[in-house]
Amino acid sequence: MTLHKASQILLLDGGLGTTLVDSYSCVFDERTPLWSSQLLLSSPSTLKDVQTAFARAGADILLTATYQASLEGFSRCDVPKQEATRYMRSAVKIARTAFEGRSGRLALSLGAYGATMIPGQEYSGRYGDRVRAEWLREWHLQRVRLFYDGMETPVTERCWEEIDFLAFETLPLLSEVSAVREAMGAVAREVWGCEKEFWISCVFPGEGNVLPDGSSVEQVVRAMLGKKEGAASPSGVGINCTRLGKVEGLIMEFEKAVNRMVDASEVDQWPDLVIYPDATNGEVYNTTTMQWENGKNGSNSVCLNLAYEYTSGELTVSKTLWDETLFDIVSRARDRESWRSIIVGGCCKSTPVHIAKLRNRIDGIVRT
Repeated sequence: MTLHKASQILLLDGGLGTTLVDSYSCVFDERTPLWSSQLLLSSPSTLKDVQTAFARAGADILLTATYQASLEGFSRCDVPKQEATRYMRSAVKIARTAFEGRSGRLALSLGAYGATMIPGQEYSGRYGDRVRAEWLREWHLQRVRLFYDGMETPVTERCWEEIDFLAFETLPLLSEVSAVREAMGAVAREVWGCEKEFWISCVFPGEGNVLPDGSSVEQVVRAMLGKKEGAASPSGVGINCTRLGKVEGLIMEFEKAVNRMVDASEVDQWPDLVIYPDATNGEVYNTTTMQWENGKNGSNSVCLNLAYEYTSGELTVSKTLWDETLFDIVSRARDRESWRSIIVGGCCKSTPVHIAKLRNRIDGIVRT
């Protein structure tokens, strides 16, 4: 087994949409089907301000404001395809500008198909009978193509060149994981010589460590990394938009599954670990009302976490800072020296303040 001693830790940004709501008084409802991408139309300067705040907080990687963007979504806002494509590409330039000339990496945010549905279905995976694996493959392929199709034009070429990673996020279905890999295999053949690394992260919203479709972590990892003709392999795998208290147990299951595949020569090397959990404080997002509900503790900086201590073998409950808990989880994963690198950040309800605190903790471990 190949080990990656002292794995590099890269800091991702936080929850763009929830920061827009909580700190910039943005309102997202049935009139704004694009969620944070709506600001590509209404207020790109506000979008830049939020992303600049995450960059100034120390994020190494910024996600573009394209998580829920799609041609279908823009059509609901009466924006034709050509204009929709221009708006989506503009998200790349806005994110790059947010670094204010500093070095940084961009990840093209590509949510699950369910994230573009009304109401959103990325937490349930209920896509309907017409949505099969082949259909999902074509849907993801067509969306990625919007960022490179017609690469002979200067504007499009710069857009694709500015992207460092593609982030396929919050996937709830095993079939969608496979569809993304097949789509990226087609992309690689079309942009030969200009391929991009990509990661796949899944959502685990229930009490158990399974996808909304019931797939186990073992099945998820095999779908992500198993050898498959015509399918591209992701550079990173992981978890996002999931309660922090579940993360360490999920990472341990991911590691066991990858280790088995490496030992069986089914995988050539360990990928990156990508982890960006929610910073929720008891709240649950209602996809129908598009509101966060059932908050219990009052401060998003403190989370009630179920922390499983693998050294002692005891399950304990502790009230700790979100950044402290997440940093400790990442540190232990780093110390196990398996992952090629670790990309860590926040998802819903994580703010530039959370990211700045993570930056300070990461800088401390790098110096030691």
